[in-house]
Amino acid sequence: MTADPILSPSSIRRAALLSGGAFWRSRWRVLLPGLLLALLLRGVTVYLYTQPTGPDYGLHLLFARQVLETGTIPAFAENYQLGGATWPLLPGGPLIFGVMSAVSGAPVFDIVHIVTFFALIECLGMFFLARQVFRRDDAALVAALLSAVLPLFVDMMTWAGYPNFIAITLLPACFALWLMTWEKPTVPRLILLALALCGAAYIHHVSTLWLALSLLLFALVSVALRPRESLRRLIPLGLLCAVIGLPVALGAFRLITQQDAAAVLSDAERFDMTRVTWESWARIITPMGLMVLVGGAAAFLTDRRASFPAHLLYASYLAVSLLFMFGWLIGLKFNYTRAIYFLSMPIALGGAALILRMRPYLVRIAALAALVFAIGMSAAVRGYEASKYFEIVTPDLIEAVNWLESFSDPDDVVVMGTLLGFQMPRLLDRPQLAALTPDLISNVEVLPTAADATAVMMGLDEMDAVLDRREVRFVVVRARTPDIPDPGRSRQVMNAHPRMRLVFRNADVFIYEVRP
Repeated sequence: MTADPILSPSSIRRAALLSGGAFWRSRWRVLLPGLLLALLLRGVTVYLYTQPTGPDYGLHLLFARQVLETGTIPAFAENYQLGGATWPLLPGGPLIFGVMSAVSGAPVFDIVHIVTFFALIECLGMFFLARQVFRRDDAALVAALLSAVLPLFVDMMTWAGYPNFIAITLLPACFALWLMTWEKPTVPRLILLALALCGAAYIHHVSTLWLALSLLLFALVSVALRPRESLRRLIPLGLLCAVIGLPVALGAFRLITQQDAAAVLSDAERFDMTRVTWESWARIITPMGLMVLVGGAAAFLTDRRASFPAHLLYASYLAVSLLFMFGWLIGLKFNYTRAIYFLSMPIALGGAALILRMRPYLVRIAALAALVFAIGMSAAVRGYEASKYFEIVTPDLIEAVNWLESFSDPDDVVVMGTLLGFQMPRLLDRPQLAALTPDLISNVEVLPTAADATAVMMGLDEMDAVLDRREVRFVVVRARTPDIPDPGRSRQVMNAHPRMRLVFRNADVFIYEVRP
């Protein structure tokens, strides 16, 4: 039986919507606008401002610069949290920027824009994954277009979660290779898949967790249902991954033990503030995206075009995502909102399956256009508004940093909020204390210093004791939101405290000097 295409060339000709079926037979002509749209939406955060928006990349690229300068993977910056913090993540993300800097000869902070090109990898990976699942170019194009406009990637770019963004963009390609290898396990495919899995796993620990648990669940169910056939595929792949991925496994083990991850996660209250709410759903994937997720999951899991391994992989990945998203219901401790950012694959594949079921073809075209327009407009608005909100490094901040360099000594301790604390270590060579909320801490040695900085910024009872014990000289407060703690409260605390003297201010920053 001949497959009924979503966008039939003959139907399109008859409707005079487009001239010539050759346009639709050339898949790249349809995919190219989606790729460009993905670049534009993600590029808002990088190209429209003096420096890219968001706080997180400051520490990531500082780590990459240290690797280039020392030739080794360092413990971490001596000026961040008074030099007491180890690098809390797998180093793959910063190393990508380090390699690109070394190859291009440009300073590592001048090549931040390369992260936007991972949008192309994500969309192409989604295209090939959907092509592998549905065996149809039209369904693959729908999945790629939906992936291109999802606001979750744009939202992640605004707060500069670049390593996590990079790792998530690689997952569709990894899963496409997994299904190809599962279908026909040749030696070249096994080697390529092992390299792809180990490479993606080295970038960010949260994405590594998703990848590992999804494939582990897939493997367990496969072995339970089809033991001999599954083991024949899994054993050689497992041996290859064990050999190639040994450095990744050792690095992850060292990270967990060195940072005492169990102690960090032991606080039952630390992730309560991250529980998934309607606001987080609407902001990260939009109400339309949520409807596609629910309806698309039902459509995909009952779609006979997809093979059993494709159904199982989809279900495994979605189950892992839902487990961490609503983990508080079973006592699982996690940054629950972070799980929403992993829903791009279920939404894109589910959306393609949903549109495949629609009749006639004009309804399919209208549904696809409505989805792309509605979700894409939400992504554009979110990208513009959130980029303005998360603009951290401004000319005014650089002016404040220059003032501190001129009027402070090299050993003067500077206290600041969370977002400035992610960027200031690369801008100012002074010992620093950054206030961090518990859900942002992944290494146990940072807990005391973060608590001390929070006490200063919020004016808690132990504020004076911290000022003396840590020998704090300056406190830097943002003039506007966002920051943690709230900048408005911090300014009120500093203005009311008898030991604080305002010594510098501009449109973005207030600097207070601590009197003896």
